Amino acid sequence: MKIQVGDCLIEKVTEQTATLPFAALYPDHLAQMPVGLAAQLVTLSIHSWVVRTGKDIIIIDTATGNQRDRDHKPLFHRLQTDYAQRLARAGVDPHAVTLVLMTHIHTDHVGWNTHWRDGRWQPMFPNARYICSAAELARCEENPAMQALYLDSILPLINSGQLETVAVDGSPLFAGVLRYLPTPGHSIDHASLLLSSRGQQAFFSGDVMHHPLQFQFPRWNSVFCENKALAVRSRQLAIDWCLQHQAIWFSSHFSASSCGRVISAAPELPHWMPLEAEPDAIR
Repeated sequence: MKIQVGDCLIEKVTEQTATLPFAALYPDHLAQMPVGLAAQLVTLSIHSWVVRTGKDIIIIDTATGNQRDRDHKPLFHRLQTDYAQRLARAGVDPHAVTLVLMTHIHTDHVGWNTHWRDGRWQPMFPNARYICSAAELARCEENPAMQALYLDSILPLINSGQLETVAVDGSPLFAGVLRYLPTPGHSIDHASLLLSSRGQQAFFSGDVMHHPLQFQFPRWNSVFCENKALAVRSRQLAIDWCLQHQAIWFSSHFSASSCGRVISAAPELPHWMPLEAEPDAIR
C-alpha cells in the first residue's frame, strides 16, 4: 500500500511482527484495563517507512537487522529476515537512498543502517546521509549495554563519514519536507518527524505509542518507556499536533496498515481510524 501526502509517496517495508499480552506491554496499568484485556494478545510490527519526494528517497528508521548479537533476546538476536528483499520488491535500490532519519537509537530502529558485507559491517545505503540526535548518539556511545549496537549499526556510519547529528529541538528541514519534533520519554532524546507537502501533513511517531489503545488512554506507558512523565507529555503533544494539523499518523509498531488518522468528537476523546478506511489517500 502506498500513501500520498502532498507530493510525497510513502510506503511501509516490514521486517517482522510479534505478539505479546497487553499485560506484558503495559504492566503498570493492569488495574485500569477493561476486564479480560490483560490476557489478550497484541500484535506489534517492526518496519521502516520509505518516503519518496520526487528528488529524494528517504528511509525513516531501519528496523533490527540480521545477524546481530542482542543478548539472546528472541525478537532481536541473530535474525535472518527477508527485509532486504522486501525493500527491493518495494522498488528501493539501496544505492539510490539519499537520506536515513532515525527517530531514536534503539535496536529495532537502527539495525539495517548497516549490513554484513566482505567480512565487516558496512552502510546499507552507501550514498545516504544518516541523521540522528546528538544526545541519543552520546548516550549510545557511553552506555555499556549499547556497545554491540554501537559497533554494528552506528560506528560504521561514523567511519564512512555518513553520520550527521542534530539538535532535534530546532531541527533543520530535510529534503524540503521533514523536520524533527522533540518527543522525549520513550528514550532520552526521542524525536518524531513532521512532514509537510502541498498543505498536507504527516506525523511519523517513532515510539511515542506502541498500540492505538493509547489514544484512548494516553497516560498509559509501555514497558519500554524510560521516563514515564515525559512520555505521557510527548504522547499528548503528538495527539494534539495531529488533530490540529489533520495529519496522517505513521506509527512504528502498530500492526496492519500501521497508519491512520486521529479522530475526535471532543478534544478529550481521541480515537484511531486506520487508513484502510480512507481510500482517497491510497494509491
